[in-house]
Amino acid sequence: MTILRDISFLWSMLHVVALFLLLFQPRYSWRTTLIAGFAGAGVLLVVNVLAMYWLGHGIIMSIAFFTCTIPSLVLFFVLSKYRDGRYFFLFCLTDTVCFWLLQATNFLDRLAGDTYLVLLVSRLILFPLVELIFWRYLRRPYLELQEKQSRGWWTFTAIGAVYYLLIMATCVPVGAEMPDTAGLLRILLVMALMPLTYLTILHSLWQQMQIYENRWQIDLQRQNYNAICQKLELGRIYRHDMRHHLIVLDGMLRQGDTSTARQYVGELSGKLASLAQTVWCANTAVNAVLAAYFTQAEETGCQVKAEVRVPAQLPYGEMDLCIILANTLENAIRACWEVPQDKRLLRLKLELTDNQRLTLFVENACSQLVTFGPDGLPVTSQSGSEHGLGLRSVQGVVRRHRGLMRCQCEEGKFLLWVALFPREQQGD
Repeated sequence: MTILRDISFLWSMLHVVALFLLLFQPRYSWRTTLIAGFAGAGVLLVVNVLAMYWLGHGIIMSIAFFTCTIPSLVLFFVLSKYRDGRYFFLFCLTDTVCFWLLQATNFLDRLAGDTYLVLLVSRLILFPLVELIFWRYLRRPYLELQEKQSRGWWTFTAIGAVYYLLIMATCVPVGAEMPDTAGLLRILLVMALMPLTYLTILHSLWQQMQIYENRWQIDLQRQNYNAICQKLELGRIYRHDMRHHLIVLDGMLRQGDTSTARQYVGELSGKLASLAQTVWCANTAVNAVLAAYFTQAEETGCQVKAEVRVPAQLPYGEMDLCIILANTLENAIRACWEVPQDKRLLRLKLELTDNQRLTLFVENACSQLVTFGPDGLPVTSQSGSEHGLGLRSVQGVVRRHRGLMRCQCEEGKFLLWVALFPREQQGD
């Protein structure tokens, strides 16, 4: 029956890599990453299998830290996009989860009489089940968390590393003698605390990201408020000086110098027009985002055309809508930089329909043909261009609302459509 034990071991080692890759952000293309990752993992698997046959199965859990953990840590560190606490925390998280599953299935098999059948069957079921849970509920928010939250990971990595070492130190290898009651209780306490601790850590990191996004929104609104205050102050000054302007104009007209008077009026009208503060919609958060990015676009010489019909109150979270607008407009402005100034164009249409569906259309000039990946998003690694970065966050928000999103590139234009549906319509 040892063949069942060995198959379960091989199956588990393969799924350690698979679980890790679900939350992994590669530095290189996925093809290169998968080839290098599975080739390296295959070599480590062969080494560990040989060690298992030469030194006995029980030795694996004792030497795995040196024959598996450290080499795989170095391998994927080279392949990782993040080379800071984000990478090491992910490594500790996935490895600890896998060792937790190994220990749990080992105990289940012990309770069934050490036949190794329960060991194999439980691992065949539990590893894919955990991967499915990670894929459906954890992967997208975790990738978004890694992208937006770059601080605070080292402290949580230290906590994760301690739990990883605790599980390694308290584990009972397959075939080894079970500890006494006190030892078994210590193992169970470590196993119970591990998932609770990681849930607390992830919740804390998510809250930090929410705080960061709230601060970002407040900063945009503050910038918009300061711009309004400056224009109001300039308007007050111009109104105060208006009496002097009228005296000057009256003198010019008395002298019959109408051409100079018209020129003076034109200059004065231009200054007064610059004081006009465009209000794009009644919602203050959305208006702040639009004002900030449209100002950036106009400063780059981009022609901006916008139709915005959004009320003060929205059936969606303001932060979600601001994320969509900010990422979309930032990409559009960056793309416009790459085309001649006379061709820089940004067109936006944002509307909340009568049936509470929010629709967004953005069109911007684009200097080159954009290649799209299987997920429908622009592939940015081929040309090194940053056009399209941030659309993954937009896609995440759209999917949370079970909405629709489509990108298209044609005739020097990049087009984006987004539709969000109210909660009561999401099942349609």
